[in-house]
Amino acid sequence: MATFRRWLPQIALMVAVFLMLLVSNPREDLPTVGAIYAGMLAFSAMSLNLLLGARLRPVERLFGGMDKMFLQHRQFGYLALAAAVAHWLSPPSFPQFLAACDDLCKSAIEAGEIAFNTLAILGVFSIVRRWTFRGWRIPYQWWKWSHYLLLIAWWLAFFHLMQNRKMPAVYQQMAEILGLIGAACFLLYLLGWVLRMMRTKAYVVETVTRDQGVTGIRAHPRGKGIRHRAGQFAFIRARKPGLREAHPFTISGGEDRDGVVQFNIKGLGDYTKRLHADLKEGDTLVVEGPYGDFRYPDREGRQVWVAAGIGITPFLSFVRSMPDQIRGKVEMVYLVKTAEEAVALEEFEAAAARVDNFRFTLHPSAEKGRWPGVTPGPDLKAVLFCGPPVLRDMLKKQFGRKLHFEYFEF
Repeated sequence: MATFRRWLPQIALMVAVFLMLLVSNPREDLPTVGAIYAGMLAFSAMSLNLLLGARLRPVERLFGGMDKMFLQHRQFGYLALAAAVAHWLSPPSFPQFLAACDDLCKSAIEAGEIAFNTLAILGVFSIVRRWTFRGWRIPYQWWKWSHYLLLIAWWLAFFHLMQNRKMPAVYQQMAEILGLIGAACFLLYLLGWVLRMMRTKAYVVETVTRDQGVTGIRAHPRGKGIRHRAGQFAFIRARKPGLREAHPFTISGGEDRDGVVQFNIKGLGDYTKRLHADLKEGDTLVVEGPYGDFRYPDREGRQVWVAAGIGITPFLSFVRSMPDQIRGKVEMVYLVKTAEEAVALEEFEAAAARVDNFRFTLHPSAEKGRWPGVTPGPDLKAVLFCGPPVLRDMLKKQFGRKLHFEYFEF
């Protein structure tokens, strides 16, 4: 059931395009109708990916956060690739309309072939990037820049859809309708790009701390900073070689009006290790955001917060902005291998002493063994989690919709 819900947007698109084709009362043979359906489905999925890539806040809220929106972005990409392959393997044929295919029509047909090849190459590149070969994987920046080439594939597919006159008028009308919808998605993508530039602010790095492989960053804005709430994240990059690619990180503090932001970043990949080694006080940090919808429910009842490893960062922002009085009861557990690995332990202990109804427990597995898990009960209203996917999936099976989390896999 969970898998069905995860793929529900793609299923909805498949049904919508099918119903649209069904209304046209197709009279051709099944392979021909199927090929038309696959081609229109591929273009529709590519267009929706443009809309998701725009990072518009209403769309983000519709999907329940950017993490889930980008998960859908990836799945629409898989759908577009699969539909394009089906369309390419068995393209529709209308010999009776060959005479109507002028030079522009022929160019549109060739554009469709180029669009498919481009989509196929970049799709396989994106899939392969998720694999690791003997400790090496395709660098993020290679994938990011190659991803922009999908805009070329979309434009070629758009031209193919709008100018391929070698088919009955009823199908051409459908193609033009989908083309106009796709053009609207492209315009919204451009709008999103403009809004992202407006949400991008320059900061000056005040302090950089390094402890147990975790880089702590505190920065103040040059001019007006971003406005965010506890639990949100931002894309950050630095204006220096090796750190110019934007990556998402949770904002671990700085919800005050002075615009200061704080990050606690674990050196796990190439970029974060360079950040750990090269970022200095006085450097310029470029921050885009905020994004995300990870927050704790402000209501009566019991809730449990579970942080594992560097998944502590959103909870750190929670306790830094938490008032002395909160509704309900919060039980927080911080899972680490050893107590020495804990980040900002003193802040959580101070919050437990300061805030009524907030209890904090550190669980170092090397000392206490395996964590027994969350104790369920009728008074349990929510479980908030940030950490490794294996533990997240275990909690998801146990608590279902009571579990609040972000995928953070984009």
